[in-house]
Amino acid sequence: MMERDYFIALLQQNYDTMSLFFSSEMTPAMKIPLAVQYSFSRETFNGLQFEAQLKKLQRKVVKQSLLEFFSTVSNKSVLSYKVSAHILLHEQTDQELKRLARNEAYLEAVGFEASSYQSIAAIFLMDEAHAKRTKSLHKEMKKQHHFLTGKDDIPYAVLLTREPANAQLQAQTMRCYYDELVAQDFKRGDALQAMSQLLTLYNADFEPIVIDYVRAICTYLKRENIKIRRKFYPFIAMLALAQVNEETLKEVIMMNKKLTVLNMFSLEPALAFMTAVQFVLQRMIEKEELQQFSDSMLFLQALNMNDFLQDAKFTLAFNIFDFFI
Repeated sequence: MMERDYFIALLQQNYDTMSLFFSSEMTPAMKIPLAVQYSFSRETFNGLQFEAQLKKLQRKVVKQSLLEFFSTVSNKSVLSYKVSAHILLHEQTDQELKRLARNEAYLEAVGFEASSYQSIAAIFLMDEAHAKRTKSLHKEMKKQHHFLTGKDDIPYAVLLTREPANAQLQAQTMRCYYDELVAQDFKRGDALQAMSQLLTLYNADFEPIVIDYVRAICTYLKRENIKIRRKFYPFIAMLALAQVNEETLKEVIMMNKKLTVLNMFSLEPALAFMTAVQFVLQRMIEKEELQQFSDSMLFLQALNMNDFLQDAKFTLAFNIFDFFI
């Protein structure tokens, strides 16, 4: 189980190493998520090793190399680095590359267009049947929210269809959560839709008590002088799903305070809060405190997907895995 002080020390070390290795064009908003990714993996970032691994990866591409992709400022992004890190940190890199390329093909075969969001979805997709279930749910989601549902909802559709379910009911429940949250003064938009989708992770039926949890969490955070940003909505949904108590929220606040004093977060305080939520919830999983869920791995995947999707807006709409063999 990862201790708080160990994680913070490793995070600081990884961030400092990245600051020395990468050019000044790589901003804190780009370095922090990558440093967090390495730290949660309990890995120490090594710039020379990272570069060597990317060069090795380069030899496996057909149309364009990752190094070429990173050669211009406009193409450098949090997501492109994080997807690359996901591959490089995997125990079986070659097999993971092939799996992701295969999953991209499955998603395209059911009618999804290539995009950065599809690339994220490929990480969490299981097989061809799963891709078909994803398409069915995405269609139902679009019926409920035609203009709001788009490519950015594909990863969540993948997450929510690991097991067969009633797609129509689940999409209707998402809309119910969305409308109820709007009535509770949450701001309309993609972030709120992501929250409403996540709230159906384990139960496709509408549960009013879930809204009560969301409202109580937000009330507590505001009392602790945490400004509720839209980008926090998916992470608040995860706290609500976990049915966290005040003690757990105190841990989040404490972790947030310890992170915000670090210089790396001075320009990106919102990332401190999101990292704090990730840390506390991952600790709960490691301590087996989410026993109310039959599949805690699904919860962890949802948490990781939130992390990827938060960074998707920084990248271009490209299909990174289309470059791989």
